[in-house]
Amino acid sequence: MKLAFSTVGVASAAWSHVKYMNFAEWQDATGIHYNSAEADVREEIFNENTARMVEHNSQESTWWAAQNQFSAMSEDEFVATMLNFEVSQSIANTTDIPVYEVDYSLRAEVGDKDWSVSPVKNQGSCGSCWAFGAVAGMEGSARTQLSRNDILSEQYVMDCTSSNACSGGRADSAYPQLYGKALYTGSSYPYKAKNGNCGTGTDSGLRVSSFTRTSRPVSDSALASALDSNPQVVAVAASSWSSYGGGIYSDSSCSLNHQVYLTGYTSGSFKVKNSWGSGWGEGGYIRLARGSSSSCGTSGILSDGAFYPKMGSSSVEV
Repeated sequence: MKLAFSTVGVASAAWSHVKYMNFAEWQDATGIHYNSAEADVREEIFNENTARMVEHNSQESTWWAAQNQFSAMSEDEFVATMLNFEVSQSIANTTDIPVYEVDYSLRAEVGDKDWSVSPVKNQGSCGSCWAFGAVAGMEGSARTQLSRNDILSEQYVMDCTSSNACSGGRADSAYPQLYGKALYTGSSYPYKAKNGNCGTGTDSGLRVSSFTRTSRPVSDSALASALDSNPQVVAVAASSWSSYGGGIYSDSSCSLNHQVYLTGYTSGSFKVKNSWGSGWGEGGYIRLARGSSSSCGTSGILSDGAFYPKMGSSSVEV
């Protein structure tokens, strides 16, 4: 769900084009309903969140806030439910997967980039962002490297790697465990938004054969240079993203808690594919300001570096 609006002719000083629903209208639009015991509490949270959106949108800003599926969640609930990238999880390579580290600071960015990648998905009420990041990386690399448009299974990655599934993980810990193994299609191993037992599905024929990463942390210009070669999986600090509606977002948070897919850049922003459905943000994407005064970049995007898998087909290709 997303409010309809137009940015044509709107001054950046105030997002007066944004429309706001009341609680009953929001429930009908989102299909999110509560029993009578909970409804009053949720309506109070919704009204508080909406008031903050109205206040933000009345100020000078490069981005606007909008009501969405998170509008009746408290900030603590949003973080606990949606943001479970496990920053402390080991990324030690315990398999034979080749891992290449490239010094992108030695390469100059060539200009604007906007990769065509797989459609935006929705992780639902499960902290599986890391699995969606991992799968976005595999699907994106299959497109750029093999011209294939496969849709792969996040549930398989959750069930069949040593992660905490809905409670957290990280994509670069999953890739070594997926090295050379069958990757199942999303339709044959459907997403359930909950922890499950490892099973099987229809083999897509794709294989993870290696992955390439930047240094940790990475500089702003080096991250753009990395994007010239391939879209990149990154970690971000997304605690304040819940009401993002559009525009170029800027903050100084460095507390990483979310895994996403970086798909492009301009001189002023990085384009990020999220996993909260196409009704959130700009069709499921967010633009993060470049040139942040924070050393970790906007929303901490520079802190953990970036990486992408190399994809082969049928058998491991090194």
